[in-house]
Amino acid sequence: IGLEDERKMLTESGDPKEEEEEEGELDPLTTVREQCQQLEKCDCTEELFDFLHATDHCVAHKLFNNLK
Repeated sequence: IGLEDERKMLTESGDPKEEEEEEGELDPLTTVREQCQQLEKCDCTEELFDFLHATDHCVAHKLFNNLK
């Protein structure tokens, strides 16, 4: 093994397919957001109200005990 071969081994992963796959992978979150933006009814309002309801239910008994 020559000096140039050692440099290639240190700087390259050795498998060009892995490099292509890494560049070709898309973030699933980005894909879902793009699809969601195309829909008219995708505004996450229902999820927000569900979250607020669950939070109110969890906190209510502790909060009112302190207010008495």
